[in-house]
Amino acid sequence: MNTQDNTIDLFALTDSHQEARRLCCLFSSIIEKSQPLGKDSLICDGGDLFKGVYDRQLCIDSYLKLRRNLPKAQMVMAVGNNDFGFNFEHIGFLKKTAQTFAQNNIHMLCANLIDLKTQNTPDWIEAFKIFEINRKKIMVTAFCTDTIKLEKYGLKLMDIPQSLLRLQEIYNRYKPDAFVVINHALMKSSQAVYQTALNAQMKTNLIIGGHEHSVVVPDIKKHIYYPQAYNRTLLHFRLNFPDNKCRLNFLEEIKCQQCQLGSEFQEPIEQYEQAAGLNNPIAESTLNLTKEYSDPSAIGTFIADKMRETAKSTLAIISTGYICHPLLYQPHHILTAYDIKRVFSAEVPLQKVLLTPAQLKAVFTNSVCNRYRLPTSNTRFLQCSQNVRLICFKKADGSGGIKQIIINNTALLDDYGNPIRPDDIYSCAIDPFIASGEQGYDILRSVDKETLMKNNQLIKIKDIFMNALKEAETQYSSGSQYPTYSVTDIE
Repeated sequence: MNTQDNTIDLFALTDSHQEARRLCCLFSSIIEKSQPLGKDSLICDGGDLFKGVYDRQLCIDSYLKLRRNLPKAQMVMAVGNNDFGFNFEHIGFLKKTAQTFAQNNIHMLCANLIDLKTQNTPDWIEAFKIFEINRKKIMVTAFCTDTIKLEKYGLKLMDIPQSLLRLQEIYNRYKPDAFVVINHALMKSSQAVYQTALNAQMKTNLIIGGHEHSVVVPDIKKHIYYPQAYNRTLLHFRLNFPDNKCRLNFLEEIKCQQCQLGSEFQEPIEQYEQAAGLNNPIAESTLNLTKEYSDPSAIGTFIADKMRETAKSTLAIISTGYICHPLLYQPHHILTAYDIKRVFSAEVPLQKVLLTPAQLKAVFTNSVCNRYRLPTSNTRFLQCSQNVRLICFKKADGSGGIKQIIINNTALLDDYGNPIRPDDIYSCAIDPFIASGEQGYDILRSVDKETLMKNNQLIKIKDIFMNALKEAETQYSSGSQYPTYSVTDIE
């Protein structure tokens, strides 16, 4: 058999986060590099289409336009953790999106998502898909990391390796010529997927990763590849089948900045940018606001300080996950609305709670409990105002613990970790995601919250951040590095 007859082009991208212009630039490249009408092509998206700068419907419409341009291509999308959103409206929108995509032959996959009533895959999603592409059977499945509580929606994300094993009977029945796994989870999880599949004699020909926002070096031997998040890159592979065995060939990494936006996508993108004022000037670049996901960062402390100042509270805390990008100093650069929304896009209000030292210890213990287990991807980590200092340690079981909390140079705990003044009350500015008990912050779920308002309008954290950047022009010298709060690790 002529091996060229069975060639399949595979394109992989991930974590768009509503970066619609970048998404459409990559789509333009796919159209350019595909065979006419997308013949013998498979397009795989690693998930997290939602939560970001541009309008979410614009991203959906862009996918439908790609489908019209490539009617013969096969398209699959993993469900990412951010795609579920943070409330019932968001989950409803995800279901509607899945249905719209299904009607247009775009398949949303998540094999470890179950409906709690039926204990099966929800009827609006698919666990896997078997395609016949160029006379070859290609099996594709997807998984999503479990970082949020979905039980309130009647859903649950199950263990990924165990969910993979539940597909073993399907794999054995169809005996696919190639098996592609999209894993919206960290590299460690993808390594576990590879090993689990290997042990079960389910050969993975390609594992496409998502969820990692940093650059991830591919594991070429295990065929694990992570496109860069925020549509920075598109990966182009080719599947060949010499002697009826699948061979994966990595062809190229396509950088978004090198792609030209196709004319078919241009008008709606530019119309939205103008209507939303994304290019409107906001402030001159003044501070160098670096970002760390699982450690205190300049940008996290800056936002927390401004939350504290606005709320007139003792301290401030905010989930590290809200902050998507650093805002590095650029000489003579004018920051636009796009620059600000790229860092912090969530339209969430500022809240305030009153906490005892014991409650604060529980909060900060949850923040650092995965500090040593997940040193670069601790989703529970909190950014704090700079008047906070934490001293933490590694417990015998590998989790993190709190030795001391220091606020405004005053220690809250004694040598045994107990509150020195247990009846003290500390006012704390906070975001509503953490305040509602998500990410393991159960201690905060039942605490009374005050949602702050001004002139009968909600005070939004994004607006606080934007106004603070305007004020920074006159408060700091150009290129100043903003200080961070302190976390000290002890033996």
